[in-house]
Amino acid sequence: MPTKRWSFLDTINSCLFIYVLLFVVDFKHQFGLSLIIVLVFAVWIITVIARNIYLNKKQKQQSNNTPK
Repeated sequence: MPTKRWSFLDTINSCLFIYVLLFVVDFKHQFGLSLIIVLVFAVWIITVIARNIYLNKKQKQQSNNTPK
């Protein structure tokens, strides 16, 4: 199964991230919950970036291996 740069799940996560930033995160009253939410979304963002780096390297290897 090919890996996509941006999946439907990433779109849902980005919408949830915007909603959470606007309406849920409250460091004054719910510091622990807000910190956990921010850390979870940070991990998601790191995985999206890492997946794109991996796919770029894979594309470069495939383009270098094609016969000319």
